[in-house]
Amino acid sequence: MGFGRWVAIWKRRSAPGWCRLVVWTSVFASVWSGDVCWAQAAREKIEATDEWQSLYLGKTRVGYLRSASAPETVDGRELIRSRSETALTIARFGQKVKLRIVMESLETPAGEWLSFVSTMENPPSLSTRTEGRVEGDDLVLTSTVGGKTTTRRQPWDRQLKSPAWQDRLLRDKKLEPGAEMTLQSFEPQFARAMTVTLKGLPPEEVTLPDGSRRKLGKIAVTQSLDPKTLQYSYFDDQRKTVKTQTSMLGTEMITWAVTREEALQELSGEDVDLAIATLIKTSKIENSLETRRVLYRVHVPGEDPAELLAQGPTQKIRRIDPHTVELEVLSLKPGATRGGEPEQEIERRFSQPNRFLQSDDRRVVELATKGVGQAQSPVDQSVALELWVRDNVKDKNFSTLMASAAEVAEKLSGDCTEHACLLAAMLRSRGVPSRIVVGLMYVPRDSAFGGHMWTEAFLNGVWVPLDGVLGKGRVGADHIKFLDAGLDDDEGDGFAAFVPVVSALGKMRIEVLEVEH
Repeated sequence: MGFGRWVAIWKRRSAPGWCRLVVWTSVFASVWSGDVCWAQAAREKIEATDEWQSLYLGKTRVGYLRSASAPETVDGRELIRSRSETALTIARFGQKVKLRIVMESLETPAGEWLSFVSTMENPPSLSTRTEGRVEGDDLVLTSTVGGKTTTRRQPWDRQLKSPAWQDRLLRDKKLEPGAEMTLQSFEPQFARAMTVTLKGLPPEEVTLPDGSRRKLGKIAVTQSLDPKTLQYSYFDDQRKTVKTQTSMLGTEMITWAVTREEALQELSGEDVDLAIATLIKTSKIENSLETRRVLYRVHVPGEDPAELLAQGPTQKIRRIDPHTVELEVLSLKPGATRGGEPEQEIERRFSQPNRFLQSDDRRVVELATKGVGQAQSPVDQSVALELWVRDNVKDKNFSTLMASAAEVAEKLSGDCTEHACLLAAMLRSRGVPSRIVVGLMYVPRDSAFGGHMWTEAFLNGVWVPLDGVLGKGRVGADHIKFLDAGLDDDEGDGFAAFVPVVSALGKMRIEVLEVEH
């Protein structure tokens, strides 16, 4: 079972800058609102910077982050080029995951964002690349995923500023305790705007890695993509970030400002296995894959579980208290139920290829044609494709965080995220609307729930779960659904839709109340 995209989402939260919550892309533009002298100060003081941070999960160092910015003359024009780099090594179910992300952007001294290039390397998967350039009132986005390149335009607000401008602004003016600033930002990989809120807090004594203590300024940072996750940033008298700290996935994620030599030291200590560390222990469920109905009690301290759990044909929720619900999960056999959702809108949104579900890819189409065999009806074809994915994606590796359907079709390798994407794309290639589901699945070996992705097919007017990892023709009540998405950025249900789930993973509790087979 995979945990890939949630790990990728987490990495977006641990950057060193005060507002840089998004590590994977590391670039978003900020709209300032307030004292105009701040912007003037940022424009007048352009200095080259080059900062390094070590990244820790708990007490284990897992990587580094680098952030650099410098003036540059391009065609006689004074501009600023900024570059961020992240390297991370963790484990998933015992397999190494290595990731390197580089983001480079070009801006004017006034912070007007001109272009960016973001690349992510996650071997053995192909690298992904996203380029953006501002043309008049449009942002032209070119994405290369799984070796396939797509280009699209979307409206651009020319007031959006670069993150380097934002960092310069914050260094020229201290955010006093109690003061608050709200910034409107653009997140390139999600291609969505988000609101970042910074609040000044009283200074705090911090124990540094060498054991000494130092009084540092402190601010709290939240962002609208995941408003319940709070990051604290600590800074020195020159307002340079010394430490950041975020609680997520059941552990503390911390960065420390270090020298280049320290940041690049070989990683040591035990590997951090996030897939195992985030399992949610519960009581034993006998023959979990054969369950027809299971009643759970779900508790999330400080949060409303009803906001995290999906409701529909397979899941019903009854509130117990503000932080506890009873969740009834039902197994739904493909074709056994009929519904009445508006099919025209479903077909428009969930039948087209996109940058992760390339249902028009030659190899995807070939495999889907082969996979359906002699099956004729949409229901029979969907079940046949689920079984084909299970039997043919044989290399169950956990080192890839997220490969697109086209790449999976070529390599027939991956974990649950790759199974889900390939099955969804194959279904679309056969005219069956499909989408991806993120949630939890019961792990019998550990008597626990772990992060999982599967697929839903729209059959007879109902969204029906299918699991390409299992290929059983139906999904048992041992799957708990959080969210679904078509992975279509244009429709606003790309991977950004999954971000709010992350904050609950480290603290959710699940109790099994009733089981029917």
